[in-house]
Amino acid sequence: MKKLMFGMAAALALCGMADIESSNTVGYQTKELEAGKFAIVGIQFEGTDGSTDINKLVGGLTAVSYADFGADFTAVAPHIQVPNSKGTYDLYYYISDGYYIDEDGNEAEKAGWCDSDGTIAGDTEAGSGVSGILTPGVAVWAKMVQATETMNQAGQVPSENVTITAPATFALRANSYPVEFNLNDAAAVEFAGLTPGSYAEQGADFVKYAPHIQVPNSKGTYDLYYYISDGFYIDENGNEAEKAGWC
Repeated sequence: MKKLMFGMAAALALCGMADIESSNTVGYQTKELEAGKFAIVGIQFEGTDGSTDINKLVGGLTAVSYADFGADFTAVAPHIQVPNSKGTYDLYYYISDGYYIDEDGNEAEKAGWCDSDGTIAGDTEAGSGVSGILTPGVAVWAKMVQATETMNQAGQVPSENVTITAPATFALRANSYPVEFNLNDAAAVEFAGLTPGSYAEQGADFVKYAPHIQVPNSKGTYDLYYYISDGFYIDENGNEAEKAGWC
């Protein structure tokens, strides 16, 4: 059994996803990305060898050529923005002739995700400026520039517990398993350490203080969820009641 451990807000807060039973379960998913628009994409697989190399996980796109565009390739290539520990983003571009050092120590070219200089991501010997690491639970901004494309992810579902933390500010995070779940389904998700807001104490202002999540929806906007101690619901007997949960 694997669990998703999700930490957020100022204090350490965790949730555990239960009952995801598998051993090296493999699969893939696709996402259509409209040209000219940024979209949020969650990373939900690791390599079948346990790796987190972007060039083993994400592909299926039309690469552009550094040779054709020179330094301007960054303006036309499919690209993603990955949050980093500095509070900014590492930029990756998908090109057909990325520079790298092969196993014999020779300079070579191949298709893949590269840094802004056209060097294959993660190739430290070639001087790559980005790590090339995408761990399950990371969410990235993706943009297709020239045409609408379908991004593919393939690999295995993480075989160990995944811990995700979030600071006391907005941060991109994703469900690290390729399944849907209800935030308030206690059989699937366990939260611990969240400091809830309170409707009774804060009134309508609880939305300013409660931990909250913004989830992209099909309308191109976001559904907002707030964690409070006294959420209103109808119990099994049809009576009005209150309990802690996402509201």
